[in-house]
This record gives sequence, structure tokens and C-alpha cells, in this order.
Amino acid sequence: MKSSLALAVLILAIGAGLGWHDSQQLAAIRQTRDQLVAEAAARGIVVELANPPARPRTTRPERENRQADAKLIAAEFIAFGREREAFEKAAGGHRDEVMQKQMVRRMTDLRDRMMALDPAQLTSLIAEVRASPDLSDEVRKRLVAVAVLALANDHPQAVLELFTGTSELAKDDVSGGYVVSSSLARWAKDDPQAALAWVRQHAASHPDLVTDDAKRGLLSGAAIQDPRLAFRLIGELGLKDPDEAIRNIVSAAQTPDERSTMLAALREHLATLTDAGARDAAATANLTILANGVGRDGFAAASQWLAAAKLSPAELAGVAAGLNYDTGHSGETGQWIEWLGETLPSGKSAYRIQYLVASWTYSDSQAAGQWLAATPDGPAKNTAIRSYAETISRYEPETAAQWALTLPVGSTRDETLRQIYQNWPRRDPAAVEAAAAFAQQHGIR
Repeated sequence: MKSSLALAVLILAIGAGLGWHDSQQLAAIRQTRDQLVAEAAARGIVVELANPPARPRTTRPERENRQADAKLIAAEFIAFGREREAFEKAAGGHRDEVMQKQMVRRMTDLRDRMMALDPAQLTSLIAEVRASPDLSDEVRKRLVAVAVLALANDHPQAVLELFTGTSELAKDDVSGGYVVSSSLARWAKDDPQAALAWVRQHAASHPDLVTDDAKRGLLSGAAIQDPRLAFRLIGELGLKDPDEAIRNIVSAAQTPDERSTMLAALREHLATLTDAGARDAAATANLTILANGVGRDGFAAASQWLAAAKLSPAELAGVAAGLNYDTGHSGETGQWIEWLGETLPSGKSAYRIQYLVASWTYSDSQAAGQWLAATPDGPAKNTAIRSYAETISRYEPETAAQWALTLPVGSTRDETLRQIYQNWPRRDPAAVEAAAAFAQQHGIR
């Protein structure tokens, strides 16, 4: 679902951002379209022209001519491209918002209809667009890119076969390698061995297609079904940046069960690393990635998963490093702060607590303050108070000072008061005088 949405958005982005340079006029384009519609009708498709330039609405005879159907949509697609190009030319750089919205709606409709075609129909449509003499090179490339993305949405194997069978198509692709990597990811999610076989078959003959990005797409798709296989393939695929490949694999885990499977596979892979420093760094970095997903599950489910995972101290540090304030579950930041204070040694938890409190305070200082007021005293609360006071001191220094004075006497309180003085806003003489009085009161120089 996530990948389908990304492909749909990219189709619309390419369609909406077409560069138009042809000098054809709208009347000529509509005439050509009418001719194409007439040709389609001769092939057995009845066409009702509703209100040009909106797309023709078709009714199919009982025995559907699938090839003719693809030709009709190709004709409409080409006509749309030419019409949009002429519109942009006539507008002279000035955008007509109403027309723009109409164009986007038509592009959306064409996208939906293309995505309903089968692989043979889409392949035929792409051939029609590529062979059309009525398009500029730039527009042809972008129309082909839209059609290829539609094919990739549900038929990744077909689009890969199209790329390897049409050498010019890869050179004309305007989607920056996204099509190949995403197609491999989707294919590998369902059949990792088949996707791997395609990479092995074409790596030498099509290095422009089997790039590191494409290989990482294969790994991310395979990781959903078999993360152990994905880790084993890192060496075989010869990736220039193995660490990035590991991150791609770990990022594929999206549910608690997938994270559990991924954690076990990650531990096995890390055990194969002989360099202790590299092993610890990889563990921290990738547990951080897992933690980002864990936080989105909500505190109750996440804390249950973390307890069941039986994380080592090093792994816990990696999880802590990945916890962010914006987890998608409002009101749970306080629980995560308490979890950090209870789970990690103070030397390991302080930085993350400060980060979470600062982020929370910037977003909702009232909620953060209410949590602080209700939280029992302890080391974690003291760390949170320091972060809260230093954050609000930029706009409420007096309130920040009140919080700082609740800290136990000692270096932490002194450092917090000093930071409040440094952050004290000095917008006018009265503020400058207040800052000076604060410094004198607390012996700050």
C-alpha cells in the first residue's frame, strides 16, 4: 500500500510537471484527437464525445478488443500531452489555476485507467507513445515515464522485462532509477529468489539498470519475507556501502512481528562481523532504526515489545538513540522519559531525556510543564527540569528560573541558572536590567 501510494504520487508529479515546448495549437490537437477517436471506433469501440476537451467516454462492445482499448487510451494520453504543451505555450508562463486543476484531474483519470490495464496493454500503450511523431522528445520521455510507473505499480516483473528488452527506454527514463529499484523491491517482497535471479542474469549485461540503488531495492523487498536471506546477499551483491544496505534491510520491518524477526536476523549478522568497533556501531545505528518504528506503535505495545526483546545494554542504548518526540501518539512522551530513566543508567539516559523534553517543550510547553509538575522527584525529573528550563528561558526566563530553583543545590542547578542568563532575551532596556539583576542574585559573572 505504501509503495503503491508512492508510485501514484510520482506518476502525478511527473504528469503535472511536464515540460511543454511544442508549438502546436489547441485546435489542431483536438482535430488529431478526433481522428484518433474515429480510428478507435473503426476498430470496434464506440466513442461518445461528451464535452471536448474532456476525455471521451467509451462504452465497450460485449467482446472487448483489449489491444484497441490500449490504443484508445494511448491516443487520449498523447492528445493530453500535446494539449497541455500547447496550453503552457499559449499561457506564456502565466498559470491559469482553473485550467491547472482541470489538467490534474484529467491526469489523475488517465493514471487510474492506465493502472487498470494489464501488462500487455500497458506495454502496447508505451510503444504507442514512444512511436508517436506528434510529441517533442521531452514530453515523450515524461509521458513514457508516467506509463512505466503505472506498469510498475502492479506488474514489477513486466516493467523490468520491458527495460531489459528495450535498451533505449532506460536512457529515456526520467524517474532517476526509482522504477527499477522499486520494481525489484515489490517483486522481491513476493518472490525474492525470482528477483535475485533477474539481478544475477542482468548484472553484467545491464549495469545501467542493476545499480547499487536497484540492489538495495531488492534487499529491502527480500527483507520483508526473509531478512536472513537479505543479510546474506549483501556480500554477494558487492554493494559499495554495506552499512547503507543493512539500514535498508532493517528499515523494511514495519510491524512488531517483523521487528522481532528482523532483530534476530540482525543479531546473527552482527555476530559475523569481526571488528568489535564496527559491530557496536552497526548495532547502535540499526537499533536506532528499529526504535523509530517501535515508538510509532504506542507506548504500551512498544514497551511490551522491548521487554520481550531482552535487549543488551548496547542494544538498549541504540533503541534510546532512536526514540523521537514525534511518535504519532500524543501524550506519551512523559512515559518514554520515565522509561528512559528507569531502564538506562543516568549517564546513558540524560542526553535522550534532554532531547525529548526540548522537542516536547518546543511543540507543547504547557503539556510538558504539566507533566513535570505531576512527576515524582528523581534523577530523570531533574534532567527533564534542566532541559525544560533552558528551552523556555528564551521567551519566559522568569518561569525558567523558578523551575531551575527546584533542582537540588549543586552544579546542575548552577549550570542551568547560568544557561538561563545566557538565553535571557534582551529586547529592551528593562529586559537588560532584569537579566543583570538575575545574574547578580545568583552570582553569575
